[in-house]
Amino acid sequence: MAPEGNGRGETVLHADVGSLARATGTADGRHVGILSDHSVQEWQRRIDSTPSPTDDRHFLKLGGKLRSTAAASSGGVQTRPMGPNLDVTVVEEATPDDLERALDAALGDTDDGVLAVEDPSFVFDDADEPGERLDAFIEMATDRCATVHARVPNEPRAITTLARRFDFADDRCRRWIAETGVTQLREDDPTNFGYLRSNWREARRGLEAVDMVYPQSKQIHDAIPNPDTTPRTLGAALQAFVELGALGVWGDTVAANRYDMTGYDPEMVAAIGRAVEELHEK
Repeated sequence: MAPEGNGRGETVLHADVGSLARATGTADGRHVGILSDHSVQEWQRRIDSTPSPTDDRHFLKLGGKLRSTAAASSGGVQTRPMGPNLDVTVVEEATPDDLERALDAALGDTDDGVLAVEDPSFVFDDADEPGERLDAFIEMATDRCATVHARVPNEPRAITTLARRFDFADDRCRRWIAETGVTQLREDDPTNFGYLRSNWREARRGLEAVDMVYPQSKQIHDAIPNPDTTPRTLGAALQAFVELGALGVWGDTVAANRYDMTGYDPEMVAAIGRAVEELHEK
């Protein structure tokens, strides 16, 4: 689920590059791949191996990390043809402005482009505010593309940032996010992991019982018959759901969180619960 909403295009998260290639290699519209680990030839082979692969392709090959706009000189953007219906743009040590120019060049005048981000870790490198950096990238991409797809990175702390902003491609992606995110929660915040382990079922009961679209934790708590939690301990479990992409938050408020039930993903809640129980049993 993508509860925070990002421009006009959809955002979809995948568990691995195979799922990413299958979803984007056969989609209608121009395939634009942002590559960091794969070579152009390797990604070509992945796309060619999908059923009915698109032949309208443009690859952006990244060298290095994405730097802030305030960084020194631009690393440069160079585009060259590599064959029929295939151009490759090489971006070295890119700033967001460089990446924006590269996307504009890749998409040309098409408005139905499909963007495949092989590894979104480059967005987070050296970012003091990874959520803000990712939001800016998503806004730029969804303003230009019909759909933005990305693979789950190997950096666990980036996962919650992505999970709150992307839909999940399938149950395998949900499981991966849930297992990795819950493990990270136990390492980083064992107290809140304990609240989640004890209260995730009651939190789910409250979410299924509440009849408001934007409730606070107290209102969700009030909807539970004979609760074993308090609004505070229930809120800790709800916040874990938010961090792992199972529940949205409505707006920016200085008061208690209002949760966005339009972003409630019951399948993700179930995946989180299974991950918690399996981790507790180990």
